[in-house]
Amino acid sequence: MAYYNSYYYTPCTNCGNTYQPYSPSYSYMGEPPIVSPEPPYHYPPGHKPYPPKPEPYPPKPYPPKPVCPEVMNDYYTYPQNLIPALELICEAVADERQDEMFYEYMIKLAPTKEEKEMIAGIRDDERKHNNLFRHIYCELTGEVLPAATDGEQKRPKTYCEGIKEAFMGELATAQKYRRILYAMQDRRHINMLVEIITDEQKHAAKWDHLFVVNCCFDCRQDHKKKCDI
Repeated sequence: MAYYNSYYYTPCTNCGNTYQPYSPSYSYMGEPPIVSPEPPYHYPPGHKPYPPKPEPYPPKPYPPKPVCPEVMNDYYTYPQNLIPALELICEAVADERQDEMFYEYMIKLAPTKEEKEMIAGIRDDERKHNNLFRHIYCELTGEVLPAATDGEQKRPKTYCEGIKEAFMGELATAQKYRRILYAMQDRRHINMLVEIITDEQKHAAKWDHLFVVNCCFDCRQDHKKKCDI
């Protein structure tokens, strides 16, 4: 301010001497001062320090983590479930061979060409599953499973009895193969298991269709009844 008060000023010769020294309280024609007498918020370096920054808000409190119930028969966690999955693959290879032989016998019992072709398609899928399981086992362990033996084959007494047995077997197989899927980490192996499981569900639907077409629900009550749909 002392700089402005001591500044030498030469008044205009035509407009008269109207200069007045600068004062914070000076106002032009009764208006408020142009410059506020209060110091600015930001001070230049070397002068009065800046005001302290406001303190941040405290973090929002979160509720405590709940204690979750334990899982019984935990076969979902890798790698603990890998060894049981490999054992199930060995069982699956043997079961697929038994299923293939069972379907060969069911093809002979089928009364029509359409049903024979449907069961033959299921048999071919079982052969494909056998090959996929062997491929997965070899890539995971570096070992090749030995060829499955035929073993003793239990043949159903009637065609309807075989259909019911095959239907329940496909449902149980899909449930067992899920546990193998839980241990798969490679995307390619997962895709193979998904194809196998969906094939088993498709097979169950086909056996259900054959169950209805051959009126197997009447066989439980009276063998002499005929299908009237």
